[in-house]
Amino acid sequence: MATITVDLSTDPISYSPGPEVKHGDTVVFSMGSYPASYTATVTFPSGNCLTVSATNPYPYELGGTHALVTSPLTVSVTALKRIYAFDATIDDGSSTRSEAKVGPIELDRKNGGIDVTSDPPKELLR
Repeated sequence: MATITVDLSTDPISYSPGPEVKHGDTVVFSMGSYPASYTATVTFPSGNCLTVSATNPYPYELGGTHALVTSPLTVSVTALKRIYAFDATIDDGSSTRSEAKVGPIELDRKNGGIDVTSDPPKELLR
């Protein structure tokens, strides 16, 4: 099984070795070169191809009081063959600023996708 690392700090988001995965592969989201004070929330607005568990709750949170990388997340054996788009919202930590400062809080939003390249095993589709 392969592991891909999704680096949220690059523009555009980068994948090592690439965004393609098969069932049972693992995905790790990383804050990359962002400072430790930054946080990120990763969500899949149109369906998640990753297995969610108590140790890897969804949405995926990074930085701040969380680790700068997620634990390895497994591509579900029931995920259909397609690209699963995700959104990453990056916060530089300024959202805790005092109310004396005026104006909207600027969050960096990035989009990416994980490409499941094979269909689920036929016995699981029954």
